[in-house]
Amino acid sequence: MRWSGGQALTIVLILAIVLVLGSLLVAPDGVPSLLALHRERQRLGEEAVALLEQNDALREQIHRLRTDDRFLEELARRELGLVGPDEVVYRFRRPPK
Repeated sequence: MRWSGGQALTIVLILAIVLVLGSLLVAPDGVPSLLALHRERQRLGEEAVALLEQNDALREQIHRLRTDDRFLEELARRELGLVGPDEVVYRFRRPPK
């Protein structure tokens, strides 16, 4: 079987393209790695957004703690169990099961 110069060049180019595509699909730095990096970037972006939202909520809470006495009182009662001077706390025991 004898090929002309143009046919031989075409076959060599097709083989080169097939080899390059094959190496992209199975190489450690090929398409699978690119897809993994894309997923990681997406996850990090979502995590960054969640952290920014959490920071905004904390900034708002700090602002309210500094400026809103009712909020501070509610938080102290809820988190620390504080009682006002004219209040009485009743504690009830739970009946045994």
